[in-house]
Amino acid sequence: MDKKEWLGYLYYKVGKQNCNFYLQYSEKEGIKTKWRKYSEACFDYETPKNRWFLEKVNQRQILPNEIVLDLEEKEQLIPSVDSLDKLGWEYYVFSTGSRGFHIHIFFNRDLSVEDKRIVIEFFGADIMKMGEKTLIALEYSKHWKSGKLKSLWRKEDGI
Repeated sequence: MDKKEWLGYLYYKVGKQNCNFYLQYSEKEGIKTKWRKYSEACFDYETPKNRWFLEKVNQRQILPNEIVLDLEEKEQLIPSVDSLDKLGWEYYVFSTGSRGFHIHIFFNRDLSVEDKRIVIEFFGADIMKMGEKTLIALEYSKHWKSGKLKSLWRKEDGI
């Protein structure tokens, strides 16, 4: 899967066209684009400005029906995955290319910030990923700081 396919999957399958999430392009040197909604960039892909943006985009907003567990230590990964398997939740594990992993958990309903906080704290992950307008490194893209590709490590469909 490539970045554009993943964005379409998030918009149509995960968000069911109810969440027009934000995208952004950032570079290590501090260069950033304005936040742009998925529909602004992807519905008119043929426009040179949009094509350039989608080739470069490397961050996205966390969806309202998604929890992201940002695990900094590899030792956290296996216990977290074991717990998620027992819960039967749908999730994707992405390697950040550095020492950490991002676990993306998708639900059939929007979650409150408090719902997200409870789950994130349970797993000992980065609490900063619970906000409503929080950006996360885009899957299948190079990280804006490290330049390393965020790639799929494991996928579970859940129940």
